[in-house]
Amino acid sequence: MNLQNWQLERQLTVLGVSGGIDSMVLLHVFLQNNWPCVVAHVNYQLRDEDSRGDMEFVVDTCNKLGVECHVKEVNTKQIANELGVSIQMAARDIRYHFFEEVLVKVGAQKIATAHHQDDELENFFIYLMRNQIHSAWMGIPEERGNIIRPLLRIPRKIIADFAAENAIKWREDCSNLETKYLRNKIRHFIVPQIKEQYPTVAQDFQELTRKARENERENARQFELRWKEIVDFKQNGGEIPQEFIVDLSNKYGIFKKLIHLGFDESQIVQAVSVNQRIGSIWLTRNWKMTKLRSGLLLGLRLDSEDFPGEMSIDDEGMYTFGDLDIEVRIVDHKLVDFKSTNCYYFHVDVLKGLTMRPWKQGDKMTVFGLNGHKKVSDIFVDHKIDMDQKRKLPLLIHANEIVAILSVRRSNLFLFNDPKQVVRISWYLK
Repeated sequence: MNLQNWQLERQLTVLGVSGGIDSMVLLHVFLQNNWPCVVAHVNYQLRDEDSRGDMEFVVDTCNKLGVECHVKEVNTKQIANELGVSIQMAARDIRYHFFEEVLVKVGAQKIATAHHQDDELENFFIYLMRNQIHSAWMGIPEERGNIIRPLLRIPRKIIADFAAENAIKWREDCSNLETKYLRNKIRHFIVPQIKEQYPTVAQDFQELTRKARENERENARQFELRWKEIVDFKQNGGEIPQEFIVDLSNKYGIFKKLIHLGFDESQIVQAVSVNQRIGSIWLTRNWKMTKLRSGLLLGLRLDSEDFPGEMSIDDEGMYTFGDLDIEVRIVDHKLVDFKSTNCYYFHVDVLKGLTMRPWKQGDKMTVFGLNGHKKVSDIFVDHKIDMDQKRKLPLLIHANEIVAILSVRRSNLFLFNDPKQVVRISWYLK
């Protein structure tokens, strides 16, 4: 186990414990070393009695061991349907937000998860099959922010041996055996065949990802030195020379710089292309980028575009906001289709005082799986929405509460419990 400089004996840690073998071993390792900890467990309600059984097992175990245990029960399928995301994405969002809540509540410093060496190898193949090559080679970091992974360098076999030697009880998630999931296909079919021919593949791959992350940090450092030396960029803008742009070693660094300024990927690809027309202009909320023969000129926007203002939605009909046409209809509850990706459904009372406006700095919204509010700006980051898009997305407001960000996410307000009629708000690109 690599303890880095975490000083686990001196500070409280929140352990994410599912009840499976990995997290139960993590819990016992903390207890055997007298490292102070509390447990956080989420019942996703995805496997009926099995999910409840996992929760009761974790709670009972913590009671016997004298460990403080925090539990959250949530209907993950409903939240995933409401948000229009996969169950896995919804579960991850719920899990880490709950861990953060517990961390703040108990005054802990770190959140520890039970990822191990084989998880990193499996992740590589998952990202590879999604054509996310960069993410595949970056691997799983042992530490990111306040999240640590103490078991990351430990193979699954050693964890299993430790559990057997210490008579650690745990529960098997039956879904881990179902090969309809990509991770399970990789775990049960691909990885074993590779290990048979190459027994140290997980350990060797982990070393490769560590070196890849080190190389990326060094490349970023070198890029910053070149940027400061060559690019005349001040607080209000500057010019990126063409010779700096065409140098392939600067490609990733330039991309990150422009993303930080609010430009999206398609804008950046166009801007750095040698075939792009001279004089082309790209805009974000605050920045203007112009294609010159000598490079790219960046400056603060002075010619502010007209962004949509606030409007009332007090009846059925068609509305226009930025690039969206929005249709508001009262429909029979039998027409509700949770699989639709371009509409939200609300209780009919939502129309009593509903308004629509663009995002403002400091906006917060209640979301599924969280007690309290989440910053809308953080939601935009989660969904990789750039600054220019932020200002054009309509927020539905009722009594100063954000009901939804159309096309992004809805809140947990104005849910309906099978009334005869519901409000359907649909959106379409013009």
